[in-house]
Amino acid sequence: MKRKSDITAKILTLVIAIFLWSYVMSDTNPIIEKPVRNVAVTYANTAALDRQGLVIMGPEEVKINVRVSGQKADMDKFLTSNIFAQVDLSGYSEGQVKVPVTVGILDQTSGISILSYEPKEVLFTFDRIITKEIPITITTSGELPESYVLGEILARPQSILLRGPRTWVNEVDSAVALVDISGRTNITNLSVPIKAVTDSGEEVRGVEKEPGIIDITLPVFKTALVPVQLTTVNELPEGLSLTEITISPEEVMLKGDESVDLLDRIETMPIDVNGLLDNNSVEVQLNLPGGITMLNQNEKITVSYKVEETVEETRQFTLDQVMIVNLPEGLRLGEMDDGMVYTVVVKGYKSIIESMDFVTDFKPALDLKDLEAGNHEIGLSFSSVPDVTIESVVPNIAVINLIEE
Repeated sequence: MKRKSDITAKILTLVIAIFLWSYVMSDTNPIIEKPVRNVAVTYANTAALDRQGLVIMGPEEVKINVRVSGQKADMDKFLTSNIFAQVDLSGYSEGQVKVPVTVGILDQTSGISILSYEPKEVLFTFDRIITKEIPITITTSGELPESYVLGEILARPQSILLRGPRTWVNEVDSAVALVDISGRTNITNLSVPIKAVTDSGEEVRGVEKEPGIIDITLPVFKTALVPVQLTTVNELPEGLSLTEITISPEEVMLKGDESVDLLDRIETMPIDVNGLLDNNSVEVQLNLPGGITMLNQNEKITVSYKVEETVEETRQFTLDQVMIVNLPEGLRLGEMDDGMVYTVVVKGYKSIIESMDFVTDFKPALDLKDLEAGNHEIGLSFSSVPDVTIESVVPNIAVINLIEE
């Protein structure tokens, strides 16, 4: 009976001791809670995105706030690095999706537990990786020296391949290579970086470009304004002539190397004049030296003209229609045969001869300069008329008498 009482007493003593220990510990080592802010969330299974051709557009990083609890002694020793948080990115497709966050304690023996965390889900945007080929646009800055022009810029290659997230690739409006032409006077080969830009000219970053640099040939030419000269071969049938020949434009701007400055004219390719009889204008080509071209290669050179018939006609006039000039002072004309008829043969373009008045246009005259009193035989003089000649005059002299006053 005594033995049983001893055992009961011992058990009671142990229970009291445990109670007292718990009481003391709860007072000196209580359970506490603690917030842990900005815990970085790791991204798991990103390789699955790669296999699907996906890329994370956002967010670039995720941080969450965690609330933990444990006894004060454990909490004092607890490192926030023992908290792990992650999202599993496998199994998703292109677009926006909410991915759950998993949170735990790395050291399970620490006595620390997770009470709560926020947010529990993160909105991710996944974009598919695409490729797109676009042409290269060459732009220039600066100015060439005076009398120099830029030819057609050659680029190798002429297009590039873009690779990146669909959203960014679709933002690209053009691939631009910028070339500074300041002070250049000859053909230059350059390697120029390419920028992928939006329609407003802003560069789109994060897009791969293949290639990123292109080779450019920059042709620069000297220019000169040169008159055009018509070149003809063969002869028109007798009695026909080309008149009123007009070349349009009269001058052309040529480009080439420095030798273009040595040209004082540029001839047309030879034209057979017998092929001009049925027209009044013809388009001609220029006989350009090697390495020299027209600045505006679409400019047309035309020659307009008339084909005129040359004729001879006979005209007559009388002595009273002749002008007397330079009559010496103190002398006067004696009686003349005013009815004397002079016959003149003129030769020239038919259109001119038919419209001309001989006396008005040729102005027949007798020049009496330095003559003295008496009878004189004086040759007639005439004014010149373009494209008309006097072939003969019969008679070719006039007989006059000068009398002293």
